[in-house]
Amino acid sequence: MLEAYLELLEEGYFEVKFAFEGLADENVWKRPAEGLLSVGELAGHIAYWEAIKLAGEGGKPAPDLAKCKVSSPLIDHRFRYYSTTVATPPSEEHLAMTAEQVCNELLRVHNEAVAYFKALNPDLESCPPGWELGNDYRFFLKYAVFHVAYHTGQMYSARHFLGEEAPDN
Repeated sequence: MLEAYLELLEEGYFEVKFAFEGLADENVWKRPAEGLLSVGELAGHIAYWEAIKLAGEGGKPAPDLAKCKVSSPLIDHRFRYYSTTVATPPSEEHLAMTAEQVCNELLRVHNEAVAYFKALNPDLESCPPGWELGNDYRFFLKYAVFHVAYHTGQMYSARHFLGEEAPDN
């Protein structure tokens, strides 16, 4: 069952690559309108939660990033939820990242988190340390598939709002 979930998750990352294809560097961290997140911020949000859930420890109220087995500029508490992201401008470190660098970093975080998760080989019905009941590994994997697809769609919308022509996928 684990392999089936991970195969579906890989399909989402196949699409993520297209969302970055041809993205202008000046538009990576540009918000398309007030209240909407940039492509870079959406990538940070995806990376944050995948790393925390598949390669981290602890849940609510705030995951302990020091216990996360993956390190990245995209794994930043400001990307945790929409409200914190929209209220906080990207850091200088983030702004220095090009479209290619953000995409590559998101893919690296994904690959490392999945590798850690595979090595852990948890019982999918077990609850990870620090998480509430009902948040078992099976739930994390099923939700991750949706989460990546949903935010990848937002990346395409952001690009269209910025006047870019995104690849036709």
